[in-house]
Amino acid sequence: MKHTKNYILTRSLKLFNLNGFVNVRLQHIADAVSISVGHLAYHFKNKEAIMEALYDQLKEEQQVILYEFRTVHLFEDINQQLKRIFQLQKKYLFFYVDTLEVLRAYPAIKEKHRQHIAWQLEQIEWMFEFNMFRGSFQEPALEDQYKKSTWIFWIAVDNWMHARLISGLDHLNEKDFLQTVWNLLEPNFTVEGQQEFQMLGQNTMLDS
Repeated sequence: MKHTKNYILTRSLKLFNLNGFVNVRLQHIADAVSISVGHLAYHFKNKEAIMEALYDQLKEEQQVILYEFRTVHLFEDINQQLKRIFQLQKKYLFFYVDTLEVLRAYPAIKEKHRQHIAWQLEQIEWMFEFNMFRGSFQEPALEDQYKKSTWIFWIAVDNWMHARLISGLDHLNEKDFLQTVWNLLEPNFTVEGQQEFQMLGQNTMLDS
């Protein structure tokens, strides 16, 4: 039974990514899994149940990545975490493209997502503060500067794929993603941070 449920989620995810959340019906999912809609309902009573299960998977995988913003802070490590975030967003592309539609359709997921966003912001703000304490980021010139930077950082990271696609830039390239995010962080660097970033560029594809 668990194998069947996992297979349903895998096929559903593929359909959502390919066709968009709003264009996929239970019949499409049942056909993709080669079972009847009735059999599908035995495992997931409706589309919302499938969506919530996929969202829970996404949230759990993202939490593993973002928790490391509190535990590992060198630029090289942050870069690896950003790469993992990029791959996660590609895996669950439909959610990042159709976020508003999903949240409007399913209030339970909307509430979960609000709580998850608050948790994400905490991890990101800690990353800013820790890098300030270790001398890689500048002391904030304005009150709550890093809270504001945290919000902008989250918006840029979480909405990057959506912005690319609605702008007609449908080639979702990891290098472009990394450059966008590091461009946001770079104004905060101290001299030591600039040196660390230059070393990162020499050891990665950031500067190529």
